[in-house]
Amino acid sequence: MKDNKTKIKQVLVQNIKKYRAGLKLTQEQAAEKADITLKYWQRLEMTSQTDLPSLPTLSKIAKALEVQGSDLLRE
Repeated sequence: MKDNKTKIKQVLVQNIKKYRAGLKLTQEQAAEKADITLKYWQRLEMTSQTDLPSLPTLSKIAKALEVQGSDLLRE
């Protein structure tokens, strides 16, 4: 289970960074757009942090990055 969660987190981090860079948003701008704290956004982009966002938060992140939630979890 832990390996699976780690893999999901790695994919999520990679996609969040990719889509944020594509929109040329800073972490601060992306966090503001998603209505979450900068500190939480920074944690999301760290593979060393294994916590995963809730579905409502994942939805807010996807909306801020102008993608579907499923896009954030796709390898």
